[in-house]
Amino acid sequence: MAPAIDTLAYARHLREIGLSEEQADGHARALATAMTDSLATKQDLRELATLNKHDLHELAAQNKHDLHELAVRMDTRFAQVDARFQSLEQHLDVRLLEMEKRTEIRLVEQEKRLEIRFSEQSARFDGRLSDLERRMTFRLGGMMVAAIGTFSALIKLF
Repeated sequence: MAPAIDTLAYARHLREIGLSEEQADGHARALATAMTDSLATKQDLRELATLNKHDLHELAAQNKHDLHELAVRMDTRFAQVDARFQSLEQHLDVRLLEMEKRTEIRLVEQEKRLEIRFSEQSARFDGRLSDLERRMTFRLGGMMVAAIGTFSALIKLF
């Protein structure tokens, strides 16, 4: 719908200021044509507003769809990451059990080695102690023989 312009009143005003009737009519027609072709009417603005609303609704629907798609992808990715963490945790548990078993085996081996060394040291100590006891017994025996000999000699003298 073209904007309403009173071309007759416009032409009359142009004639009043001194333009010829032909010039005034030409100016009025040119103005009416220019306004009809280039100016927006209220109807044009309403149609544009309707189109904008429609475009906004489409954009909002697309954004909602995109956000839903993103949420699904994120949920999938989180599930993958969670599964990976569980897998790594299980792997770590297995490795820790293996390490505990190896440590326990090494501890038992070390205890056996210590027992063997302790037994060796104890046997060596027992051998030295027996040797010392034997030497002391010989010396005490020798001392007793000497004491008895001395005692016998003293008895014969007295």
